[in-house]
Amino acid sequence: MSVESAKAFYERLMTDEEFRNQHRNAASDEARRSMVLDAGYDFTPEEWDAAMLQLAEAAESELNANELSEADLASVSGGVLMRFPFPIKPPIVFPMYGIGLPNTLS
Repeated sequence: MSVESAKAFYERLMTDEEFRNQHRNAASDEARRSMVLDAGYDFTPEEWDAAMLQLAEAAESELNANELSEADLASVSGGVLMRFPFPIKPPIVFPMYGIGLPNTLS
């Protein structure tokens, strides 16, 4: 009985679809427990809870490792300033005909 066994069982549930379906479709809780033991996994409910807590903490720390620190955020510059060598005017549109003409009239 160990937390490592519970983690290994969880990993197999996540990666082995056939095993997951057998576990899900077991006729009873006793049959499910027997299937787990026959597969070589032996852990208590308390060890299962401890394993799930450790896995959740590891996933959370991995997410936090990808976040920017306050110093990183302060050093980031955002946005884009686009400058064109000439002014761009929108075309004149005559709603009656819906024709856009170049800005040669202004």
